[in-house]
Amino acid sequence: MEFGGRGVVVSLVYVSVLRGVCTTILMTFLPVYAVSVGLELPDIANIIAIASAIGVASTPLFGFIADVIGRKFCLLVSSILLSLANIVAFSVNGYLGILLAYILFNLAINSWIPARAASIASSVGEESMGTSFALLSLSFQLSRMITPFVSGLLIMLYGYPIVFTLASAIAVLAAVTTLVLVPETTNNTDRVFNLREFYRTLVPSKREFWFLVFLSIDRAGWRLWIPILNSYMKAVLGFTEDIIGFVNTFRGISSVVGVLPLGKLVDRHGWFPAIVLSEVLAIVAVILIPMTSSAIIMTLSMFFIGLSIASWVPSYNVAVSTIAPNRSELARTYARANFYRSLIAIPSPWIGGILYSIATTLPFIVSTILFTVNTIILVLGRTLNRIK
Repeated sequence: MEFGGRGVVVSLVYVSVLRGVCTTILMTFLPVYAVSVGLELPDIANIIAIASAIGVASTPLFGFIADVIGRKFCLLVSSILLSLANIVAFSVNGYLGILLAYILFNLAINSWIPARAASIASSVGEESMGTSFALLSLSFQLSRMITPFVSGLLIMLYGYPIVFTLASAIAVLAAVTTLVLVPETTNNTDRVFNLREFYRTLVPSKREFWFLVFLSIDRAGWRLWIPILNSYMKAVLGFTEDIIGFVNTFRGISSVVGVLPLGKLVDRHGWFPAIVLSEVLAIVAVILIPMTSSAIIMTLSMFFIGLSIASWVPSYNVAVSTIAPNRSELARTYARANFYRSLIAIPSPWIGGILYSIATTLPFIVSTILFTVNTIILVLGRTLNRIK
């Protein structure tokens, strides 16, 4: 543990708990808030697609900055952007406010992911990497387990501005915690920005290609429906905010229950079995959604979504770390993986909105097909030794 792995993991756990509260409020209720101010689901899908495109475009730059300037710097910037997203959501009226909030939120996520992953991967050994990523995910999912229901009740009692302001304050606290507790893990302080080196951030190696194909299809399948799922519950199923929060809580519960055992599975048997399991669980979850208008069945679907995420986090992060050219380029490798899978998925919310306009169940049907095909691609790729 070159940089004191335990200290890095523990400090990031504290930050992740705080960010988990703020991020969960935005992920759960920003699309619901958009419905409450008069936006239609296709409008929301278009906003998400635009904001995603901006976030994706920023990903290679954030990965490069994290490796060259500092991973701690990117983590700090991310929490500041997250705080601003909450404030903008209600302080700027209508379509523009929702768009700006989504843009800031996407920038916050895309600056956080490569810096966080690289901080962990450069600080712990391979024998404990899966568990370390699982522990970090656990801290985030603990926040997700309680936050949706509680924030849904608070919104019903006090309104969106109060809850979003509270979330913004929590994000500021996360930034302060990062500044005080999180150690710097970047060892490239002698390096400076140049265009040739930045261009290398965008170029995948042959070793990465088939895995990037798998990642891209997976992300595209999720993004067809997951951004508008809570809006779907509000507009189609007629769920109130407290019910939406309650249902989302079970997504957090299953992730909390499953993430550490699945992280240990990755440490013992490698990333491949866990990532296949993640795809299978995603298929089960998405099949259940259009089958009912019952909150009970929707809760079951969210439970499987949570397990799928719990299986994905350690397996994906360990897999990407194994294909990094060297330890000094970890953030760029994570950024590259996130860039290409997100790039392919940019039009997915827009396509999902179109599919929804044709038939409300169509985004879920298409997603099921994509997940199934993707699982076959992954297994075949592994069998043919094209994914190492």
